[in-house]
Amino acid sequence: MRPSPLLTSRVAVGCALLAAAACGKDTTAPSKATSLTVSVAGTITGKVNAAVTPTPTFTVLDEKGNAMANVPVTVSVTGGGTVAGVAKASGGGATPVGTWTLGGTPGTNTLTVTAAGLTPVTITATARPAYYVDLRFFGPTIDPVIQTAFTSAKARIEAMITTSQADAAVSGLSIDACDVTGGGSLTETIDDIIIYATVKPIDGAGKVIGSSAPCYVRTSGGLPLVAVMSFDVADFQNLQADGRLPDVVLHEMLHAVGVGTLWNGKGQVAFRTTDSSQFIGPQAVQGCLFHGGAAKCPGNVPVENTGVVAGGTRDVHWRETTFRTELMTGFVSAAGTPNPLSRITIASLADIGYQVNLGVADTYTVPALFAASAQLLGGATGHPPLELIEPLRAPIGAVDAQGRVTRLSARWQ
Repeated sequence: MRPSPLLTSRVAVGCALLAAAACGKDTTAPSKATSLTVSVAGTITGKVNAAVTPTPTFTVLDEKGNAMANVPVTVSVTGGGTVAGVAKASGGGATPVGTWTLGGTPGTNTLTVTAAGLTPVTITATARPAYYVDLRFFGPTIDPVIQTAFTSAKARIEAMITTSQADAAVSGLSIDACDVTGGGSLTETIDDIIIYATVKPIDGAGKVIGSSAPCYVRTSGGLPLVAVMSFDVADFQNLQADGRLPDVVLHEMLHAVGVGTLWNGKGQVAFRTTDSSQFIGPQAVQGCLFHGGAAKCPGNVPVENTGVVAGGTRDVHWRETTFRTELMTGFVSAAGTPNPLSRITIASLADIGYQVNLGVADTYTVPALFAASAQLLGGATGHPPLELIEPLRAPIGAVDAQGRVTRLSARWQ
């Protein structure tokens, strides 16, 4: 009996399909790359000249959302910075872009991944200064002009201190203890320093201008971790009106990072509370010599030996009768007279443990005796030199990298 033509046809088709499968023929269309994704959402932060961590990754996806391998890509950066070991193609999953090192100038850096026919993806990173001042306002709303004086002072300090301090991972660190109203406690990783600032009514113009000092320092090295600046709004309004506010805010922020406030604890002041009070740090002495002060700095820098001891003028400023207009004497100069930031002050930060950039100092010359005497008469504007009465406070505690606190004082006073 002969097979039917229909059966013969079906057998032939089946054999053809089996033959095709046996030969490895696949009639399924190949996957097509349809999109790029990255592992980072939003803007990330990092330090200038430092690698971004964790390393960002990208993934190439097909139309079904599956990761694809071997899709050629290009990785590029703008705004400064470099990428080493840069990826050339996708790896079939989350693929590292390479080691992305941010540029040497604070600001925005971007990294872009592109692939032919796909929408490029961009990652944005903010490069922080090597030493980052995390400025946080609290209390009553602060006049925007006064806020600008604080942010300008922050930028000056970030430019003069050149290396990062060790991070501290704190948990439940009391900020109420630092008189930060409603501050509660901190649970975060602190990068370099947090400075809290408030401008509020205290005792009216012409009395206590406020206070500025570290509240917590690092256990290792003893440099500030958290500091607080608190000022009388009446005094600040007057200083804003006569143009002296920026100098005063920078002066006070330098106290917050340790100028004057940490000198004694660092063993840098000899003959305290005497007429011969002096700063003995060798780098500050060299700064005085640089500014023409050889006759005034014979192995030490004269420190204020008069004024209000309880108010923090004495022993924590440069001597007014020697240095007159320098920013860190205990008196702000008459309105219209500049108060330059000298290498003496910046170098004193080096003497207490920071690494610094002396090149950002202002032009300054240690005055001769007759010049200093003339400066004493500088009140013709109606805004004479003003003593900065600032109650001196000592740190309340030392904090290590794991956030453990060693109590240094019963209260911040």
